[in-house]
Amino acid sequence: MVRNPLLQTPATMFRFNPKFIAALLLSVGCLTPGLAQTRISLQECIQQAIRENLQIKDAELQQESTINTYQQSRRDRMPAVSGVFNPGYSLGRSIDPYTNSITTDHLGTNSLGITASWTIYNGNQLQNLQKQNALNLSAGQYDLQAAKNMITLKVLQAYLQVLVTQELLQVALKQAEATQLQLDRMTRQVQLQVVAEANLYNLQSQRANDDLQITNARNEVRTAQMALSQLLNWPADQNYELEAIAREVTAAPVESWQQVYRSSLTILPESKSAALRIQSARKGMEAARGLRMPTLSLNSSLGTSYSSAAKKYVTGDSYREEPLNAFVTVNNERYQLSSISQATSTQNMGYLEQLGNNPVWSVSLSLRIPIFNANQASYRIQEAKIQQLRADNQQKQVHLQMRQQIEQAFVLYRNALERQQTHQRQVEVLEKTVHAAQVRLEAGVVNVLDYTLAKTNLDRARASLIQATYECAFRQQIIGFYQSGTLN
Repeated sequence: MVRNPLLQTPATMFRFNPKFIAALLLSVGCLTPGLAQTRISLQECIQQAIRENLQIKDAELQQESTINTYQQSRRDRMPAVSGVFNPGYSLGRSIDPYTNSITTDHLGTNSLGITASWTIYNGNQLQNLQKQNALNLSAGQYDLQAAKNMITLKVLQAYLQVLVTQELLQVALKQAEATQLQLDRMTRQVQLQVVAEANLYNLQSQRANDDLQITNARNEVRTAQMALSQLLNWPADQNYELEAIAREVTAAPVESWQQVYRSSLTILPESKSAALRIQSARKGMEAARGLRMPTLSLNSSLGTSYSSAAKKYVTGDSYREEPLNAFVTVNNERYQLSSISQATSTQNMGYLEQLGNNPVWSVSLSLRIPIFNANQASYRIQEAKIQQLRADNQQKQVHLQMRQQIEQAFVLYRNALERQQTHQRQVEVLEKTVHAAQVRLEAGVVNVLDYTLAKTNLDRARASLIQATYECAFRQQIIGFYQSGTLN
């Protein structure tokens, strides 16, 4: 059995098959008796793999985290408002917050209010951080799309591998059927003593070899189906039927690899993400430089307070007379003066009453000028420079990898196309050779060994032609993907 070259290629490989499904149902259906098959298309396989792939889910969660970070950077530019509630109790010598006098009584206090602070200017740090997070969000979306594209190519490769192994199994079944027909005819001739019995042994050997090819082909089908099922997160024994994909082999691509490469730089998400990462690093640099700039803030507060030592005077219903150190003379009579006042007393002020009587409102501007902050600004700026250099280097790596992959795709496509054309001519010649050998065998002019040798060569050439045809179609898909960013 000729090994499929697509299995020996790196990340960008796959195959497909249109006709073999019917034969596979006949040959492999016995492995899963009684189970209804699910017919699934390539697009459905891709959607299933993307939906179930854990790496994709992790990338989606990472993107949600990036969204949360971006939203928070927007909220950071809004004023910060907070409520204050400070109950307290003191023993011994303390200051009464109500009268600002010293007291030795047990004192219960409580202050509450609302404070607000808004950063008006801090070297545009908040603005640049918001822009940086917005760029990271866009880059993350392209990274997620790139991860989906990778899974798409893997599914396409596995999908086509199943189809090509199914078609190779169909070829092996047809080969065995043709050999069996010759074996039956030769058996009748031996029984009639028309030919020697030794000729029968060669055909029996060929029939046994065909059975081995069928077994190998079925094993390849099972292995390919298992690989596809694992990508779809299905059990290995899941029974399904793949829709056929039309395959057409054209000549060489019209555009050169340089043209495709230039197109991919503006189409593929990997390239877009790398460009956005560079812009993000630049915004990070601008934000780091803002650490060396002054910070202007607007602050405001509104509050009130309570003290258990607060007293108030209360007038009563009685009056009292108190003599004064003053005298008056009336008719030569000297009288001492006195004052009459309404009786008063003190009592504690209520909690809500104090809160209503003690409102305080303030507003202020603060300007903070950095003089020395343990070189934090220098450290952040240096770190931002490193991140910017890393982003530039990563973009170069992405572009280099894309260029190498596109060059490889063009070279491998031309190689596959040449093999396909060569195998096509080989099959055409060998078909004529086998037909002539079969006619001569039936006429008794040639021995069975010559016929089986010619038939074996034809079988191998057909298998190689199938593989080369699928590989050509695969390479065309890869080139089209780099050219347009989507699979046809």
